[in-house]
Amino acid sequence: MVDEDAFGNFPEGSMNVSESNIRLLLSAIALEEIALAHIVNSEAEKIQYVVGTLQPCLEPMENIAAHDLLAVNHSVCQLMEDVLLREVMLQMRMSQIMGALDRTRML
Repeated sequence: MVDEDAFGNFPEGSMNVSESNIRLLLSAIALEEIALAHIVNSEAEKIQYVVGTLQPCLEPMENIAAHDLLAVNHSVCQLMEDVLLREVMLQMRMSQIMGALDRTRML
């Protein structure tokens, strides 16, 4: 359990967040989005490799068993669920940062 007092109690509006700090936070979110895009792309390439459509010169894997295809599919589904959860967290963080930016501009 997290001890909330360990982080200190900051009254609403007590922290001065500059626009440059907000820009840095937005840049960090953008970099995480790029990383997630690379993960999604690699999972797509994994499926393409297994079914033989990654490159025209590669022959399809004729001797791959159905359970192996299902295992790859399950693996991809699990990772995509993790990516989706990360996207939701990034969206929430983005909303919080945009709210902070609006409050900063009101000062």
